[in-house]
Amino acid sequence: MRNKIVAGLFGIFLGGFGIHKFYLGKIVQGIFYIVFSWTLIPSFVGFIEGIVYLAMSEESFNQKYNTAMVASNTSRSALTQLSELKDLMDRGVITPSEYEERRERLVQQI
Repeated sequence: MRNKIVAGLFGIFLGGFGIHKFYLGKIVQGIFYIVFSWTLIPSFVGFIEGIVYLAMSEESFNQKYNTAMVASNTSRSALTQLSELKDLMDRGVITPSEYEERRERLVQQI
């Protein structure tokens, strides 16, 4: 399970090399950070992302970056999970395409 504090600190201190992206499983984005690290733009963006991760609620961070953990939680009813998923989309935490993808996975598990 990924930790938002670790991701935030990686973003702030090592963001120029994309370490936070690798930690969060975003390998291609991490490679772009390394390739463009000489421009210092990834350092600036990584710093901002690190602050965003630290400011995020645990729930939002888990919904976005620990989806395997959320999807495998079978103790909640499917209806509750669908309702929470819809609420996340309505609040703008996830995009409509992410909503559809996660909804499909949830329906397949039933």
